[in-house]
Amino acid sequence: MNKTMRILMLLALALLLVPGEACAQKKKSKARKRTTTAVKTYPARDDAFLPDYQLQPIGDFTFGQWDLDYTVLPTPYFEGHVLKRDMKRSQVRLKQLSCTPNDITDDEAWFERIGATSNEYRYEGDPMGEDHVRFRISTNGYHVFFYGPTWGHAMKMIITDAAETKLYRAYDFSNYMVSPGAVRANCLGATQSLNDVIIEGNIMYIVFATNTYKESTKGETGYIAAIDLRNDETIWTTQPMTAGWKMAIEGNSIITGYGMTDEPDYVHVVDKYSGQRVQRIWVKKSPSYVVIQGRKAYVRTYSFDYVFGF
Repeated sequence: MNKTMRILMLLALALLLVPGEACAQKKKSKARKRTTTAVKTYPARDDAFLPDYQLQPIGDFTFGQWDLDYTVLPTPYFEGHVLKRDMKRSQVRLKQLSCTPNDITDDEAWFERIGATSNEYRYEGDPMGEDHVRFRISTNGYHVFFYGPTWGHAMKMIITDAAETKLYRAYDFSNYMVSPGAVRANCLGATQSLNDVIIEGNIMYIVFATNTYKESTKGETGYIAAIDLRNDETIWTTQPMTAGWKMAIEGNSIITGYGMTDEPDYVHVVDKYSGQRVQRIWVKKSPSYVVIQGRKAYVRTYSFDYVFGF
């Protein structure tokens, strides 16, 4: 066989192989698409966010006065309910600067090292299984009390002024407790709990999640919701497995994280006007605290401390 014939045969073989390879790439691409769940979006509600809004008291308050007329909030969007995002609005973009092991129980030392203080106070000594105040969180001039039978089942909320003399709101989140996924998994003990709150203007951002594996709720755990304090309407709810414990706000973004033992752990950046996740970063362990200092986000995880720049 001469050289010309060999070249012609190789060209013919190449023509036969290339379409097959292209087809294989298309099949792989389709397979990848099938494993990605599209997030349905709803119309934007930017007009609902009033940063200068001030809550007005609805009555007087005395610490220990927990027998109040609570407003029962409706069942949340356990499937997620994110809005259309304004792409012109800038978002934080995190870049990891460091990751160092911690001693797991040295939370207070971590706050001291980064020059910050926790905005949360935990009430100790009250018996479990009975309704008592469990946490107090300070946010933008308000004190928010989480109330319930245990620290992991806080489903009532009271909002007061910082002096704890004026009552602004009293909410009952009992409709948040059991997700449809927990019912399908026959795991009614996998209940959601309030874990964090930030109030900005008329919007209250809350984190609610279960303290158990995602299989117990069919993945319906780990949310942030934005609630309009003027009318108690839920503006948006993130998709599941976005936030597990704490969050922080920087500009137009919420920085938070989700994870659990033997599950993937992530830090997320969420658009605070739409609820959409705009960045996901894998981390070694489940995130707990998030603190913003200058142009850095300090993220405390179960056994590692991260620093991200932006």
